[in-house]
Amino acid sequence: MTFGDFVRLSRAYVWVLIGCTILGALLMIGKTTREPVLYSATSSGLVRVGQATTAGEEQGNSQLAEDKANLYAFLVSTTPVAAQVVEDLDLAIPPSAIAGRFSASVDANVNSLTVSAIGSTPEEARDLANAVVEAVVVVAQEIETGEQNPKEPPLTRIIPLEQAQLPGAPFTPDYRGAAMKGAIGGLALAYAFLIGRRLIDRRIRSAKHVEDATGAAVLGIIPKEDSLGRVHRGVRGDLGRAAEAFRQLRTNLRFVDVDNEPRRIVVTSALAGEGKSTVSSNIARLVAQAGTPVLLIDADLRRPMIATTFEVDGAVGLTQALAGDVDVREVIIESGMANLSLLPAGRIPPNPSELLGSMRMKQFVDELSVDYLVILDAPPLLPVTDAGLLSAFCDGALLVQAAGKTQIEQSQQCRRILDQVGSRLLGVVLNKAPVKGAAAIAYGGGYGSYGGYGGYKAEYASREAYSTAGKGRRRKQARSEAKAEAKADAKAQSKAEPKAQSKTDSTTRSTTGATTEAKPAKADVQEKAAKS
Repeated sequence: MTFGDFVRLSRAYVWVLIGCTILGALLMIGKTTREPVLYSATSSGLVRVGQATTAGEEQGNSQLAEDKANLYAFLVSTTPVAAQVVEDLDLAIPPSAIAGRFSASVDANVNSLTVSAIGSTPEEARDLANAVVEAVVVVAQEIETGEQNPKEPPLTRIIPLEQAQLPGAPFTPDYRGAAMKGAIGGLALAYAFLIGRRLIDRRIRSAKHVEDATGAAVLGIIPKEDSLGRVHRGVRGDLGRAAEAFRQLRTNLRFVDVDNEPRRIVVTSALAGEGKSTVSSNIARLVAQAGTPVLLIDADLRRPMIATTFEVDGAVGLTQALAGDVDVREVIIESGMANLSLLPAGRIPPNPSELLGSMRMKQFVDELSVDYLVILDAPPLLPVTDAGLLSAFCDGALLVQAAGKTQIEQSQQCRRILDQVGSRLLGVVLNKAPVKGAAAIAYGGGYGSYGGYGGYKAEYASREAYSTAGKGRRRKQARSEAKAEAKADAKAQSKAEPKAQSKTDSTTRSTTGATTEAKPAKADVQEKAAKS
């Protein structure tokens, strides 16, 4: 894991890290509240041996004083010293109860002895610290002489240097220190869990994982988009931020092999649910928009999805053509989009592998690839052999992998299957790439920097009327547009009616005048005829 991965992991799980840190601090604070309130006091003294009269004696006494100071430091926490302290202070507790409360340290440079004592009250801590300094000398003398009350004065003595003072505050419970320790511990455990989970995770998380597993280039990274999970799978144009990703996939697919452009492409995946039908449908639509005649064949005879995606009748299709019931060109239907034709799966057969691997299927694909760019939506590679059979007589396969779902071992097995049948892996499409989180490194931190692809808003707006995504907003907009059109039609009709009425009146008047003039003329003709 690189430093960049560590930073992205921290940003992705920042609230988990904060929560574990706070939880660790609270647990340690809760544990500390159960501890007793204790005070600590410290006293110190200088260890001196004899009365030196010469420099040589002083040097010898100094070495002996250092040895005695180490001995006293060892005796401080022993039970005999605690018994002497209990006797001196007239305490009503057993010596073993306070023996562990004493500790000592020696400064060899000046032969000083520093004693610390712990008590439940400030006064008790102070008295214990002062008493233990005197008690350790008594106990040491008894050990050296073997007498409880030696008659001669002790050779070694401790000169009090600093008497213990009343402590101002207890040293335990230390809530601040406990909170710091708990927070550090909680944060460390959270990082250990997240890093360990990431290191043992075998799922595809980035383009590098795909390239290492398959040895093929990643032709496109499709971000996770809600519209791609609906029934129409984004073929109505509501791809959102995935639109540019599909365009990039179309461009990369066009330049996979410029000299020998693939005309028969199998789109498959490792397992079901990775988005192969979504990718095949949208790449077929976008290639058709670029002006290339495309035929999308639903070659998944086990779980056909193309007819449902494009909302066409899929009762008759590839299965009937392979069985010889109909001509294959008779079951090719229009998708309603320019340059895009569909060949549904038809009836689900009992032997899909035999049909798809037949010579008739190869013949169909070869004939249709003359007039179309043929894209076959094939079943997954690992559960069944259909995709391997199809890719054997096509120009190549496009492998769809779902980020955060497909295992690295599954990708490697897909590559082995394609190699075994002699198929060419054109590239890999990393689908369902998360826009946020630690896995967003797959496409360089997401698509937010493009500001929603403002250059393509006009295209989205023109297709929103045909989309079911965002129904509420679009229905509201459609109703507003319908009302505006109705008002405009009513206004235009109201202006047209007076004009039509005036035109009718003028026509009526002219007709009436002509009839009136025609009657005298007719009477004159009749009169002349009677005279003759």
